[in-house]
Amino acid sequence: MQPLPEIPDDLRAYAYRAIALARFTIHVDGSVDVALIKPTPNPRLNQLLMESLKSWRFSPALKDGRAIESEQDIRVHFNIG
Repeated sequence: MQPLPEIPDDLRAYAYRAIALARFTIHVDGSVDVALIKPTPNPRLNQLLMESLKSWRFSPALKDGRAIESEQDIRVHFNIG
């Protein structure tokens, strides 16, 4: 599982049960480009999330045994207790 950002105390109420949808373009080397296609309502929370998502790495998709670029949409849930 990939890490999510540490949520500062002043953003915990905004993060409680927040959901964002991120679209990853996964390159053949496993690096990514990412965009929030459904951000949370809080811009600061989105900024923290994007900083974290940019560090995520994936194994590239394979076609005929060769790595190819692909896209993946991932729902990100903040379950702050």
